[in-house]
Amino acid sequence: MADTLAGLLSDPRYWIALGAAALAGLVRGFSGFGGAMVFMPLASLVFEPKLAAVWLLAADTIASVSMLPDAVRRCVWREVLPLAAGAIVAIPFGVHLLVIADADTIRWVICILILLVVMLMARGWRYRRRLGPAATLGTGALAGLSGGTTGLSGPPVVLLWLGGQGNAATVRANLVSFFFITAMAMVAAYWWNGLFTAESLSGAVLLTAAYWLPLWIGSHLFARSSERQFRIAALALCAFAALAGLPLWRGF
Repeated sequence: MADTLAGLLSDPRYWIALGAAALAGLVRGFSGFGGAMVFMPLASLVFEPKLAAVWLLAADTIASVSMLPDAVRRCVWREVLPLAAGAIVAIPFGVHLLVIADADTIRWVICILILLVVMLMARGWRYRRRLGPAATLGTGALAGLSGGTTGLSGPPVVLLWLGGQGNAATVRANLVSFFFITAMAMVAAYWWNGLFTAESLSGAVLLTAAYWLPLWIGSHLFARSSERQFRIAALALCAFAALAGLPLWRGF
């Protein structure tokens, strides 16, 4: 593992991934989501998406433990658990697609999915009615499929909760709790599909460190932010990451 890590440190692409992890951690700590939206488009531009997804899963699962106590107290479990149940069922199917799908196709899916969500949020779209069980479970399943395939389980649930009437603190707590529950299912699915290798685990060590400190800073920035600042900052950074991660830039 030490030799693998030394090889990564001599690779300029890995330093790009570390920088992406630091930015992703800041966004995740501030908003409760968006870590994958920032990291995956940028990291998968220089590494295979499945390798980037393993690095992010390891870093986010470990680093986000510090956010759990407050989130568990604030979240609305009747909203979180049905979504998590739908996601857990769909995650194995998404991970299977991650293993067999073309890397560039996954990059396009990642970026376009993020941009669609950001455009809807920026237009101020909100729904007024309480969603029924079928819609809730369906949204969770879509999140699980998206998360397994691209590492991005966030867009469907972010759209659901930011599109509702919840305040920023509740939305953030729901997201933190949801992602931690589904991360456990992701770990099992990644392990089953053989995605945990010497390269992926070695690379995750320093990436976790690069992710954790900005996450901690982002959490403290959230406590000082307004509702409007919360939405604008998260969506702007996600849009930037999606545009920067488009595969077409590799030719320049």
